[in-house]
Amino acid sequence: MDNLLTLTARIAKCGVLRYTPTGVPVLDLMLEHESMQRENNLPCTVRLEIQAKIVGKDALIWQHRENSTVRVSGFLAAKNQRYPKPILRIQNIQEYKG
Repeated sequence: MDNLLTLTARIAKCGVLRYTPTGVPVLDLMLEHESMQRENNLPCTVRLEIQAKIVGKDALIWQHRENSTVRVSGFLAAKNQRYPKPILRIQNIQEYKG
């Protein structure tokens, strides 16, 4: 089954860098997106916020990059067993210069 999301968004908030018990860096982000899309052949303004997480060396690179516009891709997963709402688990992140 497929579970892949690609999004261009602004990093609205960076959480505090933390580490797993095995020493892997983890960074929680809040991403904001706004664009014009077409739905049923009509223009539609889309605005959304989505929680995201970076695990690994990219967490170190992006920890102080609030307000940067980025292109991210990854998959959606529940935050944890008690919080079933999805977050974006980022596997690839790049600065967007569009």
